[in-house]
Amino acid sequence: MTNGATRAVLVTGASSGIGNATARYLAERGCLVYGTVRSEKAAAELRAIPSVVPVRCDVTKADEIASAVRAVTEAGRGLYGLVNNAGLGELGMISTWTDAELYHMFDVNVFGPFRMTNAFLPLLLEAKGRIVNIGSQGGMLSKNYYGPYTMTKHALESYTETLRVELEPYGVLASVVQPGGVATNIGAASHAGTVARFQRAQPPFREEAQQILGFLTAPAPEPSTAEEVAADNVAAESETNRKPSSPAIVAEAVYDALFSPAPRLRYLVGTRWEGDRVLNALVAKLLDENANPKHDYSRDELVALLDRHIAARGAGAN
Repeated sequence: MTNGATRAVLVTGASSGIGNATARYLAERGCLVYGTVRSEKAAAELRAIPSVVPVRCDVTKADEIASAVRAVTEAGRGLYGLVNNAGLGELGMISTWTDAELYHMFDVNVFGPFRMTNAFLPLLLEAKGRIVNIGSQGGMLSKNYYGPYTMTKHALESYTETLRVELEPYGVLASVVQPGGVATNIGAASHAGTVARFQRAQPPFREEAQQILGFLTAPAPEPSTAEEVAADNVAAESETNRKPSSPAIVAEAVYDALFSPAPRLRYLVGTRWEGDRVLNALVAKLLDENANPKHDYSRDELVALLDRHIAARGAGAN
């Protein structure tokens, strides 16, 4: 794998969560990291990390993005990597979202990476560098209450795939990292908006919404005992017993996407249970698409199709 030492990488949303963990991980491995923040307090905290340079930038504001480009350009180190991490994760019944809320979600999660990539593309082309978009396993599946969020992550999948095809001939490679549940504060940050949407639910959805609100607004549970924590760790993961991963696993995937000689287009990260959900969703989609008069392949034909793709990947790796 190519060494990340001396490479300059910009990470958006670096004040907390995945972005902060990624900035630290890259800096510890020799990168010069520009981390975008939106407050002076966050900038001061980043400034205390060796080899991390805070940059004030809101990915929804063109003037701040232009200022960030000037700052990176004037620093004279160029830019090898761009990690589009800044994002929102709010939930709610899809019928309760306002136009403004949906637009804001897309403005940050989709147009943010679009703006940042276009703004920094000249530097990335000059460096023949890498673009890494932080997507989600929600880019491959969806479920109730996650609609707008997963809509943005589905869009990010398509955007990344297009970037890969269009930029690879010019020396720039793009990848998307797809985390499952990660232990960050994104849920707490979006709590008020999520509650507000469930509160505005109208019949016939009100009763269901009230049940969810009972969970969302319940008092914080008492801290688990050591015995309860041990029992949860042993119990199998399920929808009601989620086991969020450390942000470190996302940072590791980002590092590979940035510096591997042959980075993958997609990096699925998370627990085995979460990955199984994604694979099963993709198989269900395959069967849906196969159910048409022009295809309707038999099981054996589908297996042969899979075998051909596996063989082609194996040949490409040699």
